[in-house]
Amino acid sequence: MLKIKDLSKKFRDFNVLDHVNLNAEIGQIYGLVGSNGCGKTTLMKHIMMIYKPDEGDIFYNDVPVVEDSEIIKEFYFVQDNIFFPYQFTLSSLFAYEKLMYKNMSDEKFNRLVNYFDIDKNKKLNKMSKGQRKQAAFVVAISAQPKVLLLDEIVDGLDAVIKRKFWDVLFQEVMDNEMTVVISSHDLKELDNICDRVGIMHQGKILKEDDLEKMKDEIKRVQFAVDGEYEISDFKEFNVIKSVKIGSVNFCTLTGNIDEFRKKLEKEYKVLLFDRLSMSLEEIFITELGGAGYGTEKE
Repeated sequence: MLKIKDLSKKFRDFNVLDHVNLNAEIGQIYGLVGSNGCGKTTLMKHIMMIYKPDEGDIFYNDVPVVEDSEIIKEFYFVQDNIFFPYQFTLSSLFAYEKLMYKNMSDEKFNRLVNYFDIDKNKKLNKMSKGQRKQAAFVVAISAQPKVLLLDEIVDGLDAVIKRKFWDVLFQEVMDNEMTVVISSHDLKELDNICDRVGIMHQGKILKEDDLEKMKDEIKRVQFAVDGEYEISDFKEFNVIKSVKIGSVNFCTLTGNIDEFRKKLEKEYKVLLFDRLSMSLEEIFITELGGAGYGTEKE
């Protein structure tokens, strides 16, 4: 398990990370999502020991991760803004990385180069942003790390290449029990691939849990009644959000839906009632809305 406990970091007077706790299991894809500038990339750089924390600890399988730890050699980080050494090709980058990562696989590298149809002899800085991301991903997977950190890895990629990314990533997680932490603003993509999610805002993890459990805890219903529905009468169900579009009410709540419906039917003539599935995007909006994000007044 990759475990972060009470991690804090301050740059001058600004708290970038504020007692962050994170738990990612072996063989799990962990989605790290959050508001712009919330500290996701900074957190990943702490895991790699690029930055040193002011407070808190990082563990892998209960062993502390510190500067010069041997286990760091089995962590791999692909950043959003990718820069390669001048005049490097993918082949020369792979040869360079082999000097640092003992588990680099020639077989896997060549197979993925063919799978993504990349010219391994083309200079990396002459490639498009999407091609550079594919090249970085190929080297990262070829390194066969125990922990793989991916920062906005699919940003700007077309649907076909994204599908290839996910297919390769799923296979690696299953075959090698790799722990993946991936950040992205594309919540619809993460909704389909993540086992566990951490929602981050202003340097803190607001909520962390298995994605399916999150979807069970926060519910959404739509209903129509004869007359005007009064939200104040349903406080015991913790109605987080209620909006009306036309004659249909949409409610997000954490209370028991069956009991909510029974009370609704007792007090109103119910014309329509359906439970709606929750997406990661809706959970994200709900959690950050509860933290005041996006509700600021001018």
